Amino acid sequence: MDAWATFWGWLLVVVLVVYAILAITIAIGGFFDVKEMLATMNDQHKQRDDE
Repeated sequence: MDAWATFWGWLLVVVLVVYAILAITIAIGGFFDVKEMLATMNDQHKQRDDE
């Protein structure tokens, strides 16, 4: 019975670590996507003002 508790304990740790890595990766990627989107919107706004 102790082996199952060890197995599930390690599995929980692995899943939480993978989740944390994915969450950080997606947050960083999302930050750069939003930054690029705002820059694009700013460029489009400037082009519209020039016309």
